[in-house]
Parts: sequence; C-alpha cells; structure tokens
Amino acid sequence: MIMKLLLATAAAAAFALPATAQELGTSGAAATEPGASMYEPSTSMAAPAKAARTGLAADTAARVADTDLAIGGTVKDSAGMDIGKISKIGKSGGQTIVTLSSDGKTAQVPASSLMKSGGALVSSESKAQVWSPK
Repeated sequence: MIMKLLLATAAAAAFALPATAQELGTSGAAATEPGASMYEPSTSMAAPAKAARTGLAADTAARVADTDLAIGGTVKDSAGMDIGKISKIGKSGGQTIVTLSSDGKTAQVPASSLMKSGGALVSSESKAQVWSPK
C-alpha cells in the first residue's frame, strides 16, 4: 500500500513540476537563474522584452562586405555618433583595412569590425576607442 502511494505521489509530482517551473510566455530561463526559485516570479521581468528589442536590432545588422565600402562613406558608432569618413580601403595580411579621416586625423580599423545597419556603416568600437592612441 505504501509503495502504491509513493508511486502515485511521484507520478503526480512529475506531471505538476514542469507546469509550475515555467512562467507563461518564457522558456523557463527565469526558473534557472542563479538564486531564482522556480516557484517565485523572476525579479527581472523586463528582461524578455529588452532581449526581444536587442534581438531585433541584431537581426537587422549584417557584416560588411568589401562591396559595401566606399571612399567618402560615413562610419558611425553604436550610439549614432559620426566616427569618420572612409578615406582609403586596402588589404593587409588578407584582411580588408579601412582608413577613417576626421578633423585632419586618420585611424585604421579592420572591415571585420564594421556592420551594416539600416544602410549605415556602424563600428563595433566606440568613437573614443577608434581615435585613442594605439
């Protein structure tokens, strides 16, 4: 009798646990966060919406091909600030190198650090990083 009761309890728990461990509309990530209880709502309820917005922006960005690069084209940072204009495009070690000009200065960045987003060229580095002495 005790064995049947234990088996029935275990079976009921096996079916009930997945339903309580997942929040509606999520993949269960909130229940697996360190320190998170599967029976309490996550403290980061805004995270799924923010991740969706970030994912959308990431989906619209694409790696830059050599054909996307043109002398005179403007490169921006992720905040939308102009970093500089393309003054030269060359190759070094099999890698495309872009020379940017701004205020009489030049800086070189690898084309692999550029993305095309909404028709604009966007650097993975900030304006300060591009223009800092190396």
